[in-house]
Amino acid sequence: MQLVFEHALDAAAAGDDRREAVVELVALSRRDRSVVEAARLRAMGLVMTRPHDQIGRYVLRLLDEALRRGDERHRWRPCRAFDPWDIEGNSHQEHP
Repeated sequence: MQLVFEHALDAAAAGDDRREAVVELVALSRRDRSVVEAARLRAMGLVMTRPHDQIGRYVLRLLDEALRRGDERHRWRPCRAFDPWDIEGNSHQEHP
């Protein structure tokens, strides 16, 4: 999750091509939707604490688009649903 979030932040700050950044985010997630969902939750926290931060808002848009693109193109591998409130369960997730 950290790598996906940081890449989205770097892409937003650098003004990288949106489409390319989204493709990279999906690839960095290693086809695990929950990784992008967790990064999105972190971005939401950033936007909630700094609502006028354009970079934070762009990070959130990139992650939203990565989720949409992955859904539309069936890029996610089957895995358990991500529950942001299940701290213990999330810490035991398997990563290939």
